[in-house]
Amino acid sequence: MTTWDFRVTLNRAPTDEEADALYEAGLDDCTISGGKEGSTYVSCHREGESLLEAITSVLIQVRTVPGLWVVAVGQGDGVTLGDAARRHGGRTQASLRQLSAGQRGPGGFPAPLIEADNISIYSWAEIAEWLRTRMGDDIPPENPDIALADALVRLSCRARAAHREDGLRHLFEAVA
Repeated sequence: MTTWDFRVTLNRAPTDEEADALYEAGLDDCTISGGKEGSTYVSCHREGESLLEAITSVLIQVRTVPGLWVVAVGQGDGVTLGDAARRHGGRTQASLRQLSAGQRGPGGFPAPLIEADNISIYSWAEIAEWLRTRMGDDIPPENPDIALADALVRLSCRARAAHREDGLRHLFEAVA
């Protein structure tokens, strides 16, 4: 079995009693910490057959504590080209802009996930994989399961806020 390292973000900081309940629920291989803007992160070192299995087990254990749930997985996959340049550390935003426009490189740069007004949001996992495999950049591979889990968790939170959990569940079953 593989040990996976990842983090999830909670909807709020747990009380001391809730933190104890999370530990008792099985998060004894995780560390709860605060981040900027009041976010609360749970850094996990979890065994599982797959990363998705490990993430799922943490999500289930968090849900055992009433009032707490996971709102994000990982560091956040959605990035601008400027964000991607900062994560990469060896390329500038201008370099990535030229690659995305096909002005440099082999072509086939990942398409934006979202385009609105003058901003495009890309998947960091997709950009990192493309730069690693197509451009030979020395950056570690990103596990796409993090991005998939994050997208599903965020969508679930939106469905919960709109009181559409059952509709989302049926939709997911229809497309899966």
